[in-house]
Amino acid sequence: MPRHPAPLPAALGAEFSVAQARSAGVGSTRVYALDLRRPFHGARMRQRAIDPGPAPLDESPRTREARLLRAEIERLIRALQAIASPGWFVSHVAAAVWWGLPVPLRLLRTCTMALDVSVIGARRAPRGRGMHGRQLSPALVTVRTHRGVEVASPASVWAQLAPQLSVLELIELGDAIVYVPRRRGMARGVSADALGTIDQLEAALHAGRRQGAARLRAALPSVRVGAASPAETRIRVAAASAGLPELELDVDVFARDGAPIGFTELAHPEYHLLYEYEGDHHRTDRAQWNRDIAKHAACVAAGWEVVRLTSMHAYPSAAPAVARMREALGRAGWRP
Repeated sequence: MPRHPAPLPAALGAEFSVAQARSAGVGSTRVYALDLRRPFHGARMRQRAIDPGPAPLDESPRTREARLLRAEIERLIRALQAIASPGWFVSHVAAAVWWGLPVPLRLLRTCTMALDVSVIGARRAPRGRGMHGRQLSPALVTVRTHRGVEVASPASVWAQLAPQLSVLELIELGDAIVYVPRRRGMARGVSADALGTIDQLEAALHAGRRQGAARLRAALPSVRVGAASPAETRIRVAAASAGLPELELDVDVFARDGAPIGFTELAHPEYHLLYEYEGDHHRTDRAQWNRDIAKHAACVAAGWEVVRLTSMHAYPSAAPAVARMREALGRAGWRP
């Protein structure tokens, strides 16, 4: 093998099968060169740095690791497609990543070592290097096509991960599934814009006997539409546990003359309190920072108090966020 392997045809892409390489005229020896990774039997990945997009300023080591692991898992899923047999689909943690759902770092680390690949019914579970093959009951999973890949539905993934997640993590995952994004500006979306519905989560829970069913039953009543991030879910759940008034989610805010100002993630409208959770992009994106300043000034002019919350108020505990909320409620006249 030469020191510098011959270039591969660009048409092969970053992930491909050995059969595809040979059809493109690549020699048998070339597919074993050290510049190619072998994630699965018969699959190859170009040995290159993962490009998960630009890194935010001051990104924490854990956030960076999670971002890189998610990019790696997506590459593995694309490589799997090159050699997948009929009936194979991605499930569990890998499916959650493919749907863009929140997954704890500990599960991301495990998934990169063995991708979750499943079949339904009497089919033989996939076996081989880099795979965690599973044979699933047809009653317990729904398969959908997403971005060209056969993958377990979001509601199925929620139920599948019950043995590996805490009740709070299941609420976070459920909130992400049922979240209805805005379509443009303040224009609200519809339930069909979400990845799933609460009814679908409930159906997944009651589809049959599952490991972790008790956690699913504990989590489901706390899943709500409107939380745009796991941090917002953590804050909402902690506030409810602390006995604070129930928070409203995804609230439209208007000026005194009725002109729209924007929307906020968490609010106590009866006390004219808005809680703005600001992730790293609020701090590192100059345009977002300027929009936030203008929005908060407009909210104050409209008679609202804006309480700003960051990751330090939500992790590792949301107690600091609850304390700030309690203080603001006290100023607004709330009494426990």
